[in-house]
Amino acid sequence: MKSLKVLCAVWLVCCAVYVSAEDMPAGYYNAIQGTKDSMLKTALHQIIKGGERYIYGPSTYHTTNKIQNGDTIWKVGDLKAYGTWHGFQSSDQQSDGTIWDMYSTTKRYFPIKGGSAAGMDIEHSLPKSWWGGDENDAYIDLYHLNPADRVANNNKSNYPPGILNDSNKVNNGIFFMGKDKEWNDYAFSVIDEYKGDFARAYFYISTAYHDMKWDASYSKYVTNDSYLTFTPYLIQVLLQWHRIDPVSEKEINRLDAISSIQHNRNPFIEYPELVEYIWGDKQGQAVDLSSLTRTTSADYTIPIDTINPIAYPATDITPNSFTAHWKDQQRDSYLLEVFTIQESGRNDTLIAMPGFKNDIVKGHKQIHWLLEDGTDAPYTLMDGSYAICSSTTSKKRYIRFDNFGKAPKSTYLTIKCCVYKGDQTADLIIRGNNDEVLYEQPLVLDEQFYTFAIPEGTTTISLIQKEIGTKAKGYHRISLQQAYLYSGDYKATIQHVEGSPFTLSTTSYHLTHTQSADQSIYYRITPQGLRTSNTISVVYKPSTDVTDLPTHPTKAQKIIQDGKLYILQDNKIYTVLGQVYEK
Repeated sequence: MKSLKVLCAVWLVCCAVYVSAEDMPAGYYNAIQGTKDSMLKTALHQIIKGGERYIYGPSTYHTTNKIQNGDTIWKVGDLKAYGTWHGFQSSDQQSDGTIWDMYSTTKRYFPIKGGSAAGMDIEHSLPKSWWGGDENDAYIDLYHLNPADRVANNNKSNYPPGILNDSNKVNNGIFFMGKDKEWNDYAFSVIDEYKGDFARAYFYISTAYHDMKWDASYSKYVTNDSYLTFTPYLIQVLLQWHRIDPVSEKEINRLDAISSIQHNRNPFIEYPELVEYIWGDKQGQAVDLSSLTRTTSADYTIPIDTINPIAYPATDITPNSFTAHWKDQQRDSYLLEVFTIQESGRNDTLIAMPGFKNDIVKGHKQIHWLLEDGTDAPYTLMDGSYAICSSTTSKKRYIRFDNFGKAPKSTYLTIKCCVYKGDQTADLIIRGNNDEVLYEQPLVLDEQFYTFAIPEGTTTISLIQKEIGTKAKGYHRISLQQAYLYSGDYKATIQHVEGSPFTLSTTSYHLTHTQSADQSIYYRITPQGLRTSNTISVVYKPSTDVTDLPTHPTKAQKIIQDGKLYILQDNKIYTVLGQVYEK
């Protein structure tokens, strides 16, 4: 596999000791031959335990030794001197440079100067609270750490994977939260494409740390049985997820990237059948290594249904028809959406703050970050996310907008914010001139956009939390991420063409429509059980082929249309250059 060789080359430059599929020590898994059940799991534990780990946090490289309680935690040059996000740049970067996010459809990129990506967290797929949150090797093990959308991560909290009755709490097209059918409590789920990724991460943690003590508060999900670890229903869920989603190329590449850092492997990605020998329908059977499918071997075929959904460019484009195409992913059905985008009105931006970045806030003539007494507040960047927290545990801080003149008629303030991570509730107060309270908005844990109409003539706007709470009362802090002050009436509305969305079983569809030939039409595809694809724009382009006018034209007429000169001849319209005008 070419992708594996590329990764190997990158990591050799970084002077890592690479344990790739091709360079794996001979006999790496030999100790499991002939074992079964708990003995098999123990043998795997002995093989994969230990190894190197990055520290938890941004990708910044540390230039001094770390000493803790008199012991050297790392020395300059050690892999441990890098943060988790440094590992993600190898394990979770897609070919187009975007971060591979199994929690949302939002496209984000790795920061150039280290740190974490805006709007993302380092997520423990198996919640750290399940073992008490101790910052042990499991806490920093990349095999179950993922770059995750912050909204999804906040909602996931410490809930387990589940089989949902609904997704009323969160549904962003990839990640879902709702009530599980068995526990009647919240659980999370993902599209089929990623279910196996999560399941095999859980099985790995259970094996690599099978002697870890689990917190009794989570006895619904985990036990201190070093063999099975998970409770029967959670095993059922994980087995279902594992079977639905076979090992993908993404997982194989990630396995090799992480093994180059940690010097251990996830056996359930490499030999997925081992899951069945420990938790599934092959319990009681002894392992024969020679009979197992090894996903990292050259002859392993990547299952087609694990490939990202792709919509291909349209063909056969005419003024009133086209043929849409998409990747065959062996699904029973595909949902084809065809639509136009209707734009109306316009907006004038008065203030734009797409992220509360330090060098933007400091010295800004219209945006001020203040303490309650009006003095400058210390700037606080949350987790590299270009967000600010509205208070410390004892002092309020607030944002004030001014120097934008008088707000004209139809002025609006749009804010992206949420309850600060770890707090329970918070209320946002919006003040206008003379500190008049314009709005009092209760917030939720999810990052959301809120829009408020600003009275005409307003010259000052302040954003402040309602109250300071104690730790016992959840503090009530606010995370502010984006803010826009604008006036106008611009709208962009998606309008489906007649009959859309179409439920199809094919991988192409010829559509005849009634839209204007100069209007862009768009389409996207959602395969059954997978996320939505990219969006394709269909634009009709009139022919530019030059056609000779008749040598002896008869009844030719000059016509003016849209201020341009054309020639009408034999029921065809020509430009003055002799091109057929098909519009």
